[in-house]
Amino acid sequence: MDKTVWTVKQPVDTIPAALVKKYNITDINKKILESRNIVSDEALHDIFIADDIHNPFLMFQMDKAVERIKSAINNNEMILVYGDYDADGVTSVTVLIDCLKSIGANVGWYIPNRFTEGYGPNEAAFREAHETGVSLIITVDNGIQGHHEINIANELGMDVIITDHHEIGHTLPEAYAILHPMHPEGNYPFHHLAGVGVSYKLGCALTGTLNEHLLGFVAIGTISDLVSLTGENRVLVKRGLKSLNALTPPGLKALLDQASFKGEINEETVGFIIGPRLNAVGRLDDARLACELLQIDNEDEAIWMSEQVNQFNTERKEIVSAITEQAIIDVEEKIANGNRFIVVAKEGWNEGVLGIVASRITEQYHLPAIVLNIDYDNDYAKGSARSIPQVSMYDSLDHSRNLISKFGGHHMAAGMTLPIENIEQLEKELNDYLDTHVEGEIIQEIDIDAEIEMADISVKNINDLDKLRPFGTDFSAPLLSLMNAEITDIKQIGQSRAHLKMTVHHTLNALMWNEGSRMNALPAGSYVNLAGTLQLNEWNGNVQPQMIVQHIKVEDMQMIDFRNVHPNTYKFLKDEHAAFIIHPGKSKLNEHYYYYGESVTGYDKVIFRDLPQDESEFLTTYNSLDATFIYFIFHTQKQLYFEGMPTSEKFKQLYKCIMIKPHIDLQKDGGYLLQAIKVSPDTLLFMFDVYAELELVVKEGHHIKKQEVNKKVDLLSASTYQSRLNQLKLESKLLFSSFDELKQFILANNE
Repeated sequence: MDKTVWTVKQPVDTIPAALVKKYNITDINKKILESRNIVSDEALHDIFIADDIHNPFLMFQMDKAVERIKSAINNNEMILVYGDYDADGVTSVTVLIDCLKSIGANVGWYIPNRFTEGYGPNEAAFREAHETGVSLIITVDNGIQGHHEINIANELGMDVIITDHHEIGHTLPEAYAILHPMHPEGNYPFHHLAGVGVSYKLGCALTGTLNEHLLGFVAIGTISDLVSLTGENRVLVKRGLKSLNALTPPGLKALLDQASFKGEINEETVGFIIGPRLNAVGRLDDARLACELLQIDNEDEAIWMSEQVNQFNTERKEIVSAITEQAIIDVEEKIANGNRFIVVAKEGWNEGVLGIVASRITEQYHLPAIVLNIDYDNDYAKGSARSIPQVSMYDSLDHSRNLISKFGGHHMAAGMTLPIENIEQLEKELNDYLDTHVEGEIIQEIDIDAEIEMADISVKNINDLDKLRPFGTDFSAPLLSLMNAEITDIKQIGQSRAHLKMTVHHTLNALMWNEGSRMNALPAGSYVNLAGTLQLNEWNGNVQPQMIVQHIKVEDMQMIDFRNVHPNTYKFLKDEHAAFIIHPGKSKLNEHYYYYGESVTGYDKVIFRDLPQDESEFLTTYNSLDATFIYFIFHTQKQLYFEGMPTSEKFKQLYKCIMIKPHIDLQKDGGYLLQAIKVSPDTLLFMFDVYAELELVVKEGHHIKKQEVNKKVDLLSASTYQSRLNQLKLESKLLFSSFDELKQFILANNE
């Protein structure tokens, strides 16, 4: 049974009527905002109205950084912008380069290679910059942990200005200036800027303008880096998306064309189309291509570059799928052995995508996971980790810091490098740590913003939900639940049939990504609880609501009707871990086969394959079940329902024939008897079996001989007669009843 816990958020307070009117809040939005405790005038203003961007000079040492940069420009010094290889990094470079060039700076940019240089400041790159004449380095989206490299720069006579947003360590590097929204000596009003947000602030301080044309890049980096989409970030993204739609830069337009995207650019466009493609370049190769694409003005060159970027994304998907498939084999084995903290490692896994693979594992199994690539040539393992709310990845790794050469991260994610020989010990210690800090089974907890009914799912209400956009970290798209929903149709869609498309209550389309393998577990006719987000689907001018399902929960035992269908329909069940209930006369093929009357527990799926011989034995087995899905097939070699039971009149007619011809040869006389009595051959044989049991005749092969009887006989006393009568009743009740009638019968007799 599904043990996921769904909790519908209960509002602590309500939005006053005056504020509902002031902000024109609809019923569905009111319910969602109240569930998130967004009820005050100030909080509602931040959602619906706020448009202010903070003065960049509120950031600690901004004035010092601007003064040094302008001095470099006045003295024609060479400036290097040193970035990172992800979407936040390449947008950070793009924004600052644009601003510096606009005020006449002699500036170049550099992005390290993930595989040969790694993340953050690199000593060799800094030394090379010095040799080419650089006297000022500005890091963007990195640098706060680069103590050694910045000391090297200082020794070489170069100044370094750090702009970063990552976690600050116990000490700060000896940089000329550090721009960080959480600088311990600063008091910037908003602490959660992305790297591109800090880069943008510096650019605004340098140019003295808001640089509206760059806000689209700020939105891309902010959304892609999954920072909190509240406060100033919300304003930056709102204005940035508006800018992208008003005038899409050539590189981004070409990239969207490659994805066949047409329509309004929103946070989902960035999160699912733009961001992953920009990230893919740095995951597999040198990220310079992604950065060049963002800065390009020539449309023809933009098309060529976007094709290359898109190819990297396609390759990235293939690599992720291949590694995930390999990793899952190990994951299943580790879970079977009792591991709850998953560590998988293998030689030849691409380090750039291991974070995605770890996320896939965590999402599928709701367990913390570390995925490592083993590099035997350099004698280390390197990879990424993802966690769940109940387990701090940072604290877990910190507990085994002695086994790890280098790591960094936070509660939900981390990256690390460690000696190969320490992998096994790390896995053991992490599992021991988890057993100590998290008792009992780890159960996934899902917070639902609001329960809805089918009547709530309308074009108007979904348009109203859009007033709450943009959605992202700390302000996610409303997760809504639709309870007791009937799946009336279901199929697999997409490449490799990877996704599910369901029709709910005959009218609502519900899509679930990367869950195509679950189709057989959710057949049409089953009732489920759905949790997901709502959106509009536009096709050929038609606009219809649809749900993007994130979670499916089956609360009660589901009865699935597979009676009187072709065996190919339920062929998949042979490959499932399920219990099969069979006729006592059949052989059990393995330990998962049970006879009617036996108790069956511990299975998620139970298949009643054969028609039972006895109603009470069927009910005994059914009432023992703790399964989620119950499949009814009720196969029988010979169905009697349509032939029925011969009437007493037909039995009398047959006996008259026996009296007239005491010795019957069925091969010669059978045709005459069938025509005279008007029954089927099987029914005629059954009638002779009844008479044989009552000792009215003797059967010897195809010969029937009359017996002399001096007593009165009763057809009902024959077990052969009673057996057929019983099967007819069972077929009528179990096999040929309507499915509602079958369920009512079972539930009425459920102990």
